[in-house]
Parts: sequence; C-alpha cells; structure tokens
Amino acid sequence: MASRSGFGKRFPARTSQTAKALGRNVRRLRKEKGWTQDELAAKVKLEQTAISLIENNRANPTLSTLEALAAAFKIPFVELFEAGT
Repeated sequence: MASRSGFGKRFPARTSQTAKALGRNVRRLRKEKGWTQDELAAKVKLEQTAISLIENNRANPTLSTLEALAAAFKIPFVELFEAGT
C-alpha cells in the first residue's frame, strides 16, 4: 500500500465554511441515497477519489461537477452549499 504521508500537502484541507458545507452535504446526501462513493462517482462521471476529496474538503470542484452532483441528488444547486444541513 502506498504511503499517504504527502496527501495533506498535495490536497490541503479547505478552510472556507462554504467548502466545509459542500463536503458535509455531499457525504450526507450520498449516504441518504445509500450510495457508495464509487456509485456516486459513476453517476457524475468522476473517479471515486474525486468524491472522497470533495467530501473531505480537499477539492475545488468545477461548476460542471457541482451541477452534476446536484442533478444526481435531484436537488437545487444551492442546496449543496447550505450550512447546518
């Protein structure tokens, strides 16, 4: 198994509250649907690692990725960013 010691340096955690809310919401919505990260990744045409990075606040997803996530969850786009959900 490869060492993950450089992981935090390559993909530093985002500190913005918006990024944190996005990560929490993607994880919550995915689990509510009963999907694995692999299943969500297939639906939005991403790698599983990209979903993991988003959920762990270590990615800055593109607008098209955010639109695909909202479509997969069948929610309005803005709900991905709501705090306290």
